[in-house]
Amino acid sequence: MRVFSILLTSTLAACAPAKTLEGSVTPLLDLSYERAEAQASRTDVSVRFLRPQGEGEDTILKVSARLEGVSLEPGVPISLGQRVGGPEGPLRGTVSRSVLEEPVRAFPELIRGELVFDGYLDTGKTVTGRLNVTFANGTDVYSGRTTFGRFEATVP
Repeated sequence: MRVFSILLTSTLAACAPAKTLEGSVTPLLDLSYERAEAQASRTDVSVRFLRPQGEGEDTILKVSARLEGVSLEPGVPISLGQRVGGPEGPLRGTVSRSVLEEPVRAFPELIRGELVFDGYLDTGKTVTGRLNVTFANGTDVYSGRTTFGRFEATVP
């Protein structure tokens, strides 16, 4: 019976959808994760893709957006490549990474992208969503590359 239980567990795990982001960044970075977490405040919203690392966890990728001038509504895309407060203002969206034994990484500016949550970010709930980003051309190794994917995130 124990062998059957192990085989069943292995089979079910093999059928589970992979939790990974895709895009042209993936040949350079492993963007697989164990869980995602979404958070919102009056000024910002973010989704973090996490993987256990020893006693803590790595933030494989974090996509953040300033909410100035937009409302956080289910199904409504947040334009990450938009400038806040006019053409000279900061970008609405940012992408970063914080992994053990790597420097905290800020990626190049975004030229376009969207972050969409399919539901409200209610504490203790799960929300699905999607994201896509394209980094600006330049000299950074990630310049001109993309990342995208659907996710299911918990809201702490």
